[in-house]
Amino acid sequence: MPENNDSPSIGKLNEAILCTLLERSPEGLVFSDSSSLICQVNDEFCRMFGYEREEILGKDLDEVVSQDPSLIREGRDLLGELPSKGFISLETERQRKDGTRFPVAITSYPVSADDQYCGFFTIYKDITRQKRYELEIRAREERLREILDNNPEMILRFTPDLVASYANRTYCEYHGISYEDAVGKCFSNHIFPDDIPSVHDKLLTLTPENPSITGEERVLLDNGEIRWQEWTDNGIFDDEGNLVEIQSLGRDTTERKKIEKALSFERESLHALFENAMEGIVFCDNTGTVLKANSVFCAMFGYFREEVLGENVDDLIAKGSEFIEEARAFSAATAAGENIATESVRRRKDGSPIQVSFLGIPVFLSDGKIFGYGIYRDISERKNTEESLRASEAKFRDLIEKMPNGFYTSTPEGFFVDANPAFVRMLGYDSLEELKTVHIPTAIYVHETERVQMHNDNDNTEFVDRLETYRLKRKDGQVIWVEDHARYIKDGNGKVLFNQGICKDITDRKKADEELIRLNRELMVSATTDRVTGLFNRQYFDEIIQREIAKSARYGTPLSMIMIDLDNFKQLNDTRGHLAGDRALSEIARTIRENIRSSDIAARWGGDEFILASPTDSSQALALALKLQELLAGLDHGGYGPVTGSIGVSSFRDGDDENSLTKRADRAMYEVKRRGGNGVNADHQGAI
Repeated sequence: MPENNDSPSIGKLNEAILCTLLERSPEGLVFSDSSSLICQVNDEFCRMFGYEREEILGKDLDEVVSQDPSLIREGRDLLGELPSKGFISLETERQRKDGTRFPVAITSYPVSADDQYCGFFTIYKDITRQKRYELEIRAREERLREILDNNPEMILRFTPDLVASYANRTYCEYHGISYEDAVGKCFSNHIFPDDIPSVHDKLLTLTPENPSITGEERVLLDNGEIRWQEWTDNGIFDDEGNLVEIQSLGRDTTERKKIEKALSFERESLHALFENAMEGIVFCDNTGTVLKANSVFCAMFGYFREEVLGENVDDLIAKGSEFIEEARAFSAATAAGENIATESVRRRKDGSPIQVSFLGIPVFLSDGKIFGYGIYRDISERKNTEESLRASEAKFRDLIEKMPNGFYTSTPEGFFVDANPAFVRMLGYDSLEELKTVHIPTAIYVHETERVQMHNDNDNTEFVDRLETYRLKRKDGQVIWVEDHARYIKDGNGKVLFNQGICKDITDRKKADEELIRLNRELMVSATTDRVTGLFNRQYFDEIIQREIAKSARYGTPLSMIMIDLDNFKQLNDTRGHLAGDRALSEIARTIRENIRSSDIAARWGGDEFILASPTDSSQALALALKLQELLAGLDHGGYGPVTGSIGVSSFRDGDDENSLTKRADRAMYEVKRRGGNGVNADHQGAI
């Protein structure tokens, strides 16, 4: 085919496509050369960081997105790792042009041309909302724990080796134990011994593709009684798909098992369902002749079963009445294969009227014959209730109008159809008529996704009640928090017709909750931080190092420990006083903190001892230790001169625990101390 000279070249077309994708991306995109100088950015990147494009082209990327030296250093460390790793993805913080910090997710990929590394492509995503949501989730978890603890069913969370990490009050009371007796303990003694292997086998079937199973098992009580329980187990998996925990919901099914054992085969058959239904049911042939009728149908229309079988169903419930033709039309439609659903009036055997809902369901046999089920429900009481409700509507309307809390009715399409004066005032509008003109998702919601509304489904429940908390915008732009006792009113097919709710302004309460979260955060910092140095304290470091050792043992990642004992600190403390000593410790701690990576962990180990954990190998840890030795030797401490350090380094080996790793670093450090101090010694070489 000849080339079309009017068409753009493939190269230009590809370039146009890439430019379009770059500019229309909802995330900040930037391409930098191998020297980290910005070559190209999209509008979203400029908006995110508050720059004009011309301000940053040709500038160092890390200095554009950070003014904090530690963040700049972090960015450059990541750049150094990029060519070898292939890509980098992490969550951290960066700064806008005005200096404000915000959380971001960063993903970087190296870019090569002709097999030569020429730069890298980075994606920035603002995750401020995500982080705020995580804080809200933690608050909700506390409320959820209270709900779970009061759940009438047993709730248990445990590891695959049957060690419980949570048990609600119902579970503990069932077994006659305390929460402390349950959590952190293996509960295999609660399982009937013969069933333990099958329980383990059942848990092995939990996979990310099959995360939930339900089954029954026997339990053994302390008094020797054997009972049955039904458990629904939900697997919790790590990123590699490994089962790490199971959350289970259980109930005692002993009585149900006894009943099931006593039931006959006939009661378990379709006849049991047919006979015990709450509705009146008849099974007819295509002429309307009754072949089978349940007791509810007979009682509803005042017949004995023998009077019904073999008779025409329409003659039984409508003969001689003005409804006979309608009844025969419905029966004929069902016999012709149609599903019929309606409400009408029929007659009992004694001639008295009864209001019913009727459902006609055709049954098609393989030989082409059509039979039908007629399902009748007595709705007389409901109809009478509806009439009473209509008669009292004016009274309830007066109550709603005078209610101090806001009441509203809205459509799924997002418009108010009714509201009481309190709700209109809450949103700052002048009248209900004005409120009806606004579009709720765009004018009232701060963000539509904050309110997770009920979707249409096939549930025929007439309404669903929920307690919801979300933000609303007033007419004047002020944002308020509301607690909404919401009701979703549905039709018989499960479609939401209206949303209703009673709203209370809880803005002041939310502010109090946020202040409580802030205070709790400050308490956490106080409990884990050394007061003098601002580093982690020894207790918290012990918790962290245990997790780091477990991670290295499991995944084979490097881990090193650096222990620092100050050589002449006691002399400074004795000659200059404790305040000078504290200032020296603080200055040394700040020097350590400012010269380690964000992944390194530093703590005050004792009076004049510091300890670091670094996810690096022995050579990298040794280099860091030498750097810290040099930095300590360069501090003046207000004219006193340097306080040098004896530094020991150890690296993780198979089989290490916290004690063995610490002892090797301690021995290496004391070897330096023995030789006069101010040096570095690794557990695999002599002192330096």
